[in-house]
Amino acid sequence: MINSALYRQPELLDSALHRHKKLQSLTDFSITKNMHAVFVTAAEFPVVALDFPIIFINTGERLANGRAMVSPVAMLGLVANENLHLDGTRWDARYVPAFIRRFPFLTAGVQGASTPGVFVDASWSGFNDTEGEALFDADGKATPQLTRAVEFLQRFDLEQQRTRAVCTRLVELDLLKEMTADATLPNGETLQVEGLLVVDEEKLAALSDALVLELHRSGVLMLLQAQLMSLVNMTHLVERKAARQIAAMA
Repeated sequence: MINSALYRQPELLDSALHRHKKLQSLTDFSITKNMHAVFVTAAEFPVVALDFPIIFINTGERLANGRAMVSPVAMLGLVANENLHLDGTRWDARYVPAFIRRFPFLTAGVQGASTPGVFVDASWSGFNDTEGEALFDADGKATPQLTRAVEFLQRFDLEQQRTRAVCTRLVELDLLKEMTADATLPNGETLQVEGLLVVDEEKLAALSDALVLELHRSGVLMLLQAQLMSLVNMTHLVERKAARQIAAMA
C-alpha cells in the first residue's frame, strides 16, 4: 500500500533498455503528497523519533504461532492521502526516511531469479534521457551513480530483514497494544485515528529480568523507548493539520 503511493510505474532496470537514461537528484518531494505513512527500519528509530510518531501496523501476514505480523511506519499525516510534512515540493522535516531516499529505485523478486531485481519508477520525470547523471556507460556497465544507488538498496534490504526480526520478537512477546489518537481542529472538526499499535509500557515493565537483559543487549529495548518517545510528535501533526486548516479558512 505504501509502495503504491510512491511508485507509479516500476520497471525492471535493464542496461539495454535504459542505456541512455539519466537520473536527477531528488529535490521535488511532491511525489510523497499521497503518503500519510512511510515504512522505517529499526535502525532509523532514534532519528525518526525526533520528527515523526512511530507506530506499528498489521501487515496482513500471520506468524507460525498465528499472531498477526506488524511493521513500523512513521506517520506523516492524520488522514489518508495527506502528507503534513510536505510544503509544496519541499520536504518539511529534518530527516527524510530511507524508504523515500532510495526513490526512484526499489528491489523486488523477479520470476526465475535467485536474487531480487532492481526496479526504477519509469514514470518519474527525474528519470529521463536528457538531464542528470548517466546510469550506464557506453559499454552498458553501471556508472558510479548507479553503483551507489544499488549499494544503498542492498543496505536498505538488509535493514528491512533486521527490522522484520525485531517485529517478530515483539509479536512473540506480545508487547504491543492498540492506541487511538483524538484531536479537535479549529473549525470544530474532530479527528479520530484508530488501529495504531504502540509499545505497551505495562507489559514491557512486567517482563522478566532475563528478557529485559535480552532486549537490552540486542538493542531492541532502546528501539522500544524511541518509539514511545516519538509519540509526542502526534501533537505536532495535529498542530500542522490545524495550521493548514486555519490558512485555508483565511
